[in-house]
Amino acid sequence: MPHASGSAMSVAADRSAPRNRTLFQLSFPLFLHSVLTTGVVLIDTMIISAHSAAAAAAVNIANQVLLVGYEFTTLLGVGGLILIAHSLGRGDEATARNVAAIAVLANAALGVLIGVLLALIGPLMLRWLNTPDAIAGEARLYIYVVAVAMAFNGFMVAAIACLRGFGRSRTVLALGLGAYAFYLALEYALILGWGPIPALGVLGSALGTLLMRVAAAGALAVVLVRALGVNVLRRIGRDGWGVIRRAFALAFPSVSDNIAYGLYQLILLGFVAGFGVASVLSRGYVMIGAAFLTLVIMAISQGNEVLLGYHRGAGRTEDAGRQALRSALLAASLATALATVLYGLTEPFIGLFIDDPAVVDISRDLLLLTIILQPGYAVNAILFHSLKAVGDVRWPACVSQAITWGLSLPLAWLFCVHLGHGAPGIWWALIIEETIKALLMYMRWQSGVWSGRAVP
Repeated sequence: MPHASGSAMSVAADRSAPRNRTLFQLSFPLFLHSVLTTGVVLIDTMIISAHSAAAAAAVNIANQVLLVGYEFTTLLGVGGLILIAHSLGRGDEATARNVAAIAVLANAALGVLIGVLLALIGPLMLRWLNTPDAIAGEARLYIYVVAVAMAFNGFMVAAIACLRGFGRSRTVLALGLGAYAFYLALEYALILGWGPIPALGVLGSALGTLLMRVAAAGALAVVLVRALGVNVLRRIGRDGWGVIRRAFALAFPSVSDNIAYGLYQLILLGFVAGFGVASVLSRGYVMIGAAFLTLVIMAISQGNEVLLGYHRGAGRTEDAGRQALRSALLAASLATALATVLYGLTEPFIGLFIDDPAVVDISRDLLLLTIILQPGYAVNAILFHSLKAVGDVRWPACVSQAITWGLSLPLAWLFCVHLGHGAPGIWWALIIEETIKALLMYMRWQSGVWSGRAVP
């Protein structure tokens, strides 16, 4: 946690430093934080599975229901990050701190609302998903407890986004290390039991999630106050509603896109399931490997968004244009290279999970296609978020959704189900989808339409 000592001059210099940071300095700590997050998810799954398979299944299904709530709690944090970056680009640190205060408070209030809704509709969703009776009660209990955590989650994710906006990526990483260590210790003790603490299973997992978010929100509040001078106890006020509206307008297209994409992937899984267990397992294992590639791309994208905000806030439009293209090329090159390495390690990688020859064969095909997928996916992801970061949010979101539902989904059904190619058919549809999106996002970026938009 950054200390609060030192002269006023040194504090001011530290706060202005983000505008001089490079893409690597902003992105690498975020990448490490994402890798850490992925590792924690794997360990957490191992802990709950060690208690019982039924407990692991209950938590997994409950988290699918909670996923939409988690996505919504990123809303004002994402928008706040963009507004903070623009303010810092103009050299207006007071406005940046004001935006941060409004974002964390409003997002915490949004978390309360989301928690109430989840507690009401969660059981209905479990029935809609045909949750087995043997685990439905525990899944419902998990949802009720984690619904309480949503307010703290809203504060937490907005605070992390604000720290990113101020260029405090290393602070995010340091806090993440502490929070995850605390979380895994809680999960182990509460789920499996330790000393006088009985094994609580699913209830323990839910309580661990709640307690970690309470602790993380408290630690982040201290950092915002002491390191950045953000007043987290201020009233939102009339001016605050204007900030909330602008943050919502900037963030909602991308957040809604994430929610829609999750539903899209669920439908694709339904297509693959018709080809048997081996196809389902192969898809799942390859997506675990592909998640690492996505971490690389999104870490670069997040750092790129901050730099674009600085350039746009300072009126450096040409620098912003070049920055996005450099970031897209870097992301595509790294992701493709890493996908190639992963393909070369197909057997040892899949061997971490299973030794079924059929799964290995299908996975090898999917990993080969993943190499072809990466350039289009990376360029699309970087330029989509770049357009969002400079205020051009509606066109990319509409085009992305239109291609996904109007072109890619029918192609996936055609290749996978109708022509009988199974999981590889899904990957071919994804390759076509991401390539077309990348071309359209590139054309939009190069057109310069975004450069004439007012900086939010």
